[in-house]
Amino acid sequence: MITTSYEPNEELIQQATALAKRFGWRYIARERNSLQDLFRRFDQSQAIVVAKNGWRYEDQEGNHFSFHPNMSALRIKQLKNGQKDLMVECAKMTTGDAVLDCTLGMAADAIVSSFVVGEKGKVVALESQPVIAAIVEHGLATYETDRKELQRAMRSVQVIHANYREVLPTLPDHSFDIVMFDPMFRKTVQKSAAMQQLKPLANPDPVDLASVQEAVRVARKAVLLKERRGSPEFQRLGFRVVKEAATYAWGIKEGD
Repeated sequence: MITTSYEPNEELIQQATALAKRFGWRYIARERNSLQDLFRRFDQSQAIVVAKNGWRYEDQEGNHFSFHPNMSALRIKQLKNGQKDLMVECAKMTTGDAVLDCTLGMAADAIVSSFVVGEKGKVVALESQPVIAAIVEHGLATYETDRKELQRAMRSVQVIHANYREVLPTLPDHSFDIVMFDPMFRKTVQKSAAMQQLKPLANPDPVDLASVQEAVRVARKAVLLKERRGSPEFQRLGFRVVKEAATYAWGIKEGD
């Protein structure tokens, strides 16, 4: 269901009803009810709450999810200070590149990519799961920070609610410089609160070989895969591991 915070203004009500209509979800007026009351009264178990300080997901079990630039803010700061970023290095990403992020998730990779490619480049991010797509798209468009380069990067990411398995075959040859896959790890990092929030909502499907082959056709420069360090997925999908961190690694396949 879609609802609002307590005592919403007309703008929040319009946002909530528009969101419900977009995805075919049910809008329920909040009034003075708690979420648990609404869950019981209307036989619901999940909700997106449209509030002035952002949209958030909550469910009957106490799980919650909201947008925050999280690690992307730190990574951009490090890049500005002359430090290296494994993803940027692996892809040889540079100003003006066109990047297709096939698995948006928390949007950290998309935001960092947007910072690197700058105003002359573009980042398109696909997300198959509607709750994640809705909340992260809204967060990218509305999250306020006094860091101008971070805010510009967030605003420049184009989010599309779609599954990459359906989108990639429709794209022309060499229509992006870089195509990236960062699927949800089957075993997430337990100390990462953001990943634990995201996991119940994320698409658990592994990347399929047919999509990788389409990505190679679409990419002018490279296709990237992020997985657990030592993951058999790199070998299964034909990626060469080129950059490793403590818990994850980036693999690459050159574009056609």
